[in-house]
Amino acid sequence: MTIADLVARAAELLPEQGPLQAFVHHNTLHAFEHLPFPDAVTRAAEVFGTEPYLSEAAFHGFLAAGRITPDDLDAVVAAEVVDDGVPVVPGGPTLRRFHETRLRHHVEVPRGPALHWLLAETDAVDAVDPRWDLLRGAAPEPAVPASPPRPRDRVVARTGVDPDHLVHPLLIRLTAAFLDQGVASWSMPERESGLLAAFRALYGRAGGPPDPFLRGLPAGLRDQAGWSAERTVAWALDALGVSEQDRGAVVTATLLSLRGWAGMVRQFEVRPDRAPVGPRPAALADYLAVQLTLDVFATRHVLATAAPVEDAAPRPGLELVYEAFALARLMDVPLADHDRAATWLGVVDGCDEVERRRLLHLAYERRHRIGVLDGLAAHQRLAVPAGTPAFQAVFCLDEREESVRRHLEECCPAVETFGFAGFFGVAMNYRGVADVRPRPLCPVVVTPRHAVVEQPITPGRAPRRLKARWTRSVSVGSRTLARGGLASVALGVTGLASLVGRCLFPRAAHRWSHRPAPAAPTRLVMEFPPAEMTDIVSTVLRTTGLSRGLAPVVLIVGHGSSSLNNPHESAHDCGATGGGRGGPNARAFAAMANDPAVRRGLAERGTVIPEGTWFVGGYHNTCDDTMTYYDEDLVPAGHAEPLRAAKVALAEACALAAHERCRRFESAPPDLAPEDALAHAETHAVDLGQPRPEYGHATNAVCVVGRRSLTRGLYLDRRAFLASYEPAADTDGGLLAALLGAVGPVCAGINLEYYFSFVDPAGYGCGTKLPHNITGLIGVMDGHASDLRTGLPWQMVEIHEPVRLLLVVEASPERLSAIVAADPALERLVSGKWIQLAAWVPEQDAVSVFQDGAFQPHVRERTAFPVVARSVEVYAGSRDHLGCAHVLAAADVPVLVP
Repeated sequence: MTIADLVARAAELLPEQGPLQAFVHHNTLHAFEHLPFPDAVTRAAEVFGTEPYLSEAAFHGFLAAGRITPDDLDAVVAAEVVDDGVPVVPGGPTLRRFHETRLRHHVEVPRGPALHWLLAETDAVDAVDPRWDLLRGAAPEPAVPASPPRPRDRVVARTGVDPDHLVHPLLIRLTAAFLDQGVASWSMPERESGLLAAFRALYGRAGGPPDPFLRGLPAGLRDQAGWSAERTVAWALDALGVSEQDRGAVVTATLLSLRGWAGMVRQFEVRPDRAPVGPRPAALADYLAVQLTLDVFATRHVLATAAPVEDAAPRPGLELVYEAFALARLMDVPLADHDRAATWLGVVDGCDEVERRRLLHLAYERRHRIGVLDGLAAHQRLAVPAGTPAFQAVFCLDEREESVRRHLEECCPAVETFGFAGFFGVAMNYRGVADVRPRPLCPVVVTPRHAVVEQPITPGRAPRRLKARWTRSVSVGSRTLARGGLASVALGVTGLASLVGRCLFPRAAHRWSHRPAPAAPTRLVMEFPPAEMTDIVSTVLRTTGLSRGLAPVVLIVGHGSSSLNNPHESAHDCGATGGGRGGPNARAFAAMANDPAVRRGLAERGTVIPEGTWFVGGYHNTCDDTMTYYDEDLVPAGHAEPLRAAKVALAEACALAAHERCRRFESAPPDLAPEDALAHAETHAVDLGQPRPEYGHATNAVCVVGRRSLTRGLYLDRRAFLASYEPAADTDGGLLAALLGAVGPVCAGINLEYYFSFVDPAGYGCGTKLPHNITGLIGVMDGHASDLRTGLPWQMVEIHEPVRLLLVVEASPERLSAIVAADPALERLVSGKWIQLAAWVPEQDAVSVFQDGAFQPHVRERTAFPVVARSVEVYAGSRDHLGCAHVLAAADVPVLVP
């Protein structure tokens, strides 16, 4: 295998997270999707040194709290453990009974020195119990760990000194300077030639760097002038004594040692369009060549200067012996001889910690799945609107909009709401009136072909340019000696007053500093041909069921999030727009749907938009729950009053949605009044020191694809993605196939990133926000130098419940099976158990769950759920996850007749 092949294979394991402004949720373990979920998380834990599931202690906390029931444990064991009914040892339990008992008890096994102390200083082991000596005698010899292939690991074992401590700080500085997007006042010399060339230009000069371990580096780099990255990597591997068969493992381990930085280099290489300001000529092979070159000199330095240390002898496997002894006492298992003791040790070892956590996780998910499916089945409604609703609103399918839609239906029973992917089918390169360059607003797997530009009706760009030049001048000047000193004196008092105001009175300070100025009217200039616009509008109308009957006013509502001092702001934005904000997409869709040429094209296809229907684009800020509407000056006079009424209803719904989500903030009192919720949400958004402006997709767990009439009035606790789908308009299943092909991977990506960031906040997430520093506008580090932290911060996921997405689709098992089988990406998610899939046929009152390669009927455990007048009666005073409930105020469908 060539060096290029080895680099490409290692690249598959690197994070796919782009720069912060293009943060797109994805499966953290994308490189392992070819494996079933249980195998993937276990294998990834071995590769990355991470956790596959929640801790056993956490699961037993759920068991004590009733979040997992004994029935769940028994059902999971019955499905997962093969048992012939024969005791594992005479007088002992059967294999299933052993697992059931083992999962019910949290037996803590001390490790290493802690266990030695326990055995020596306490009476944890009864000396007269013969089982202890039998188990000690039957314990297998501990396996000798394989020698790690990476030279650095062998150096650490030999000397106790880590060469990475020499290499990584320098490599971090070099890579950060190379990828920098304009934060640094001085650009890295020669970086337009690539990282390796820039490294040689900087460190190949006479005199050399001051670091002692880099003595001889300048001469070595001058000797390598003109070498390719691949040749440099091969030289370094030879210099480190790496054998041919170990090269792949060493390349992979080396890149994973700083996988955040290596992953960002890779992203700049394969997706330069996602660079915040300008792409850099990044190449992962260059990065590897630099790292291995530094490894060569660091390894030589450590071996020459550090004294050898004694090898640590392998520890005996006392942990397994102690666990087997404790369980034998717990289950009263007699162990009369060596063979029975050995058998018992094998049974205990077969239900090791990872296996127990896997089974407990399945029980955890089972309880959640049953609660949701029982709630849907108990609530399902088959009513169809009998007349024209007062207005209709199409939201993103985002689970945060579930509460907005529910409250809107409570406030205004005459409304009809729908859910669709938040780019509304409009894949575009968008440049707003204040944007320097365009950015794609569409799913990350889609490459937009058309541009959409927002232009002012009356040109007037000079003031904005002058303001930009002044801002840049102040920013650059503040970092210089002379102008920085003058700026500190001249602007210090003003800056101090602003800082104090933002810290002590964030909401008032923000409103004062962001006083709204009259906005110049703008229009969108779109390059889409009429036929393509017709396709876009037709797909949305038919898939959602809007084509069944349109109201006088149809709101198309995109969403995004804005907050202060929040590096991960774009992670709260719309995943369907590639981490952007969906307002422009909603505006563009509304313009298309209002276009006479598009309406004529739709009519020719059998879909008629009445002359009395007008589409209005809108934008919902999910952080402060405010609404913005576009092109209101184009709304016909006859639609002004219906639009005004719709805006009033939506404003009330947003206020109630803010009240519902404020219950999850510890800063909000449990008895927060509804009228105070918007102010509290706005304060969260603009507080300079607030690490939790909003919780984003935290708690996402379900995706329901089907008619809204089935779930309208069902309290789903802001946990469900809601995608509208009208089966009557989809005779051949084509609409559903296209919908699931988009919804499945996108929602699964969001769900899995939250899962992994919660299960291992340090290994898969980026830890707590508190030490984070933004570097180069591309990512965050801990403190002044660390690996580039990928994944989600703890403050975004701390209230999350890590269960795999439950995708519930209104379709027969037969149709759903055919659609999944025809879509490789969807089939991989379903058959690999990365998501849970359920087929729902409301007319037959039947739900089936895909398990063991086939759909199996869901057996209900519960048919009665709480019935309340309004949603607030469900969540008031609670900060925990809540189950389903029937909300009477939102249950009725619109029946107004025009």
